[in-house]
Amino acid sequence: MSIPVYRPTLKRRDMDAVLTCMVSDEIGPGSLADQFSKELSKYLNKKNGAAMRSPAEALAVLLKSLELPEGSRVAISALSPLFYLDALDMLRLTPVFVDVEESSACMSEAAIEKALEGEIAAWVLHEPFGISVASDAVIESGLPIIRDVSSTAVSLREREDDGADAYTLIRTEYCDPITTGGGAVVLAGGVKYRRQIKPLLEELTMEMLMPDINAALGLVQVQTAEGLHSHRAEIYDLLAQGLMKSKHRSFSSGSGEEGVVPTAFPVVIDTGMNEVRQYALKNGVQTENAFASSPYARLQPEEIDCPVAASLALRTILFPLYPSMGRKNTELLVRVLSTLP
Repeated sequence: MSIPVYRPTLKRRDMDAVLTCMVSDEIGPGSLADQFSKELSKYLNKKNGAAMRSPAEALAVLLKSLELPEGSRVAISALSPLFYLDALDMLRLTPVFVDVEESSACMSEAAIEKALEGEIAAWVLHEPFGISVASDAVIESGLPIIRDVSSTAVSLREREDDGADAYTLIRTEYCDPITTGGGAVVLAGGVKYRRQIKPLLEELTMEMLMPDINAALGLVQVQTAEGLHSHRAEIYDLLAQGLMKSKHRSFSSGSGEEGVVPTAFPVVIDTGMNEVRQYALKNGVQTENAFASSPYARLQPEEIDCPVAASLALRTILFPLYPSMGRKNTELLVRVLSTLP
């Protein structure tokens, strides 16, 4: 059996929490969903918000609270998750695609400056592979910032908050560091934004809120997040050392940032993607196209006009990286990465 790209690290007590929820008849939205959002807000030193069933609806609620006129232009990375477009479509807002740095897959400073030449109403910052977007130009623009920290949540805990963000979004899907099996948590920034979003959160229907059975899993995930992160970091270092022996590379924050650990190991291919993926699978390792679920899955490259992002979308694949991988599988991955064609 080949090694899958993603595998949630679930222990017996994780499942015990879910079973306890089931026997207590609190499967739908309830107290555990509220508790989960509070624990996550405390973990990240943020203000409480809400746990929701859908990442797209969660982002749409944040955008709606900004009271942007229909057609307003919202800046997003050209490599953002596809649900960003769904959220913008819900509110009839216009995406402005921002190109990225070759080294990090984060928005580039030059592309940010170019976007600011137009009429931008807000930013939604996607932080890929555990790398934070740190741009003075974005902050100094004075525009509302929605920061998606889904992949950086664990490493952000000890980082100082500059208070510039209007809202924080944490997706909790199966591929995220803190998973509930599906959904997202929204957290507000300062007093102004807490007031703006409060009435919208109070209006959320039962169908939009995260079920308690999912939140029960999330609560345990928050408690074990740092330990799992440390274990993943150890495996990441081994994989990175193996990749250095090949002609391919991974991503770097470019800022000396410590604690950057993705939930899957990205490799930017210097040759054909299919050749590398077939080689990995032949050796018992599954891979995925890193940006298969990005705007490029729905739009043509010329509609986005971001050449660096378009190139990375065609050349980046994900290898497995999870705490329960085990020594044998880790050694296999290191061998495969060091001998990639």
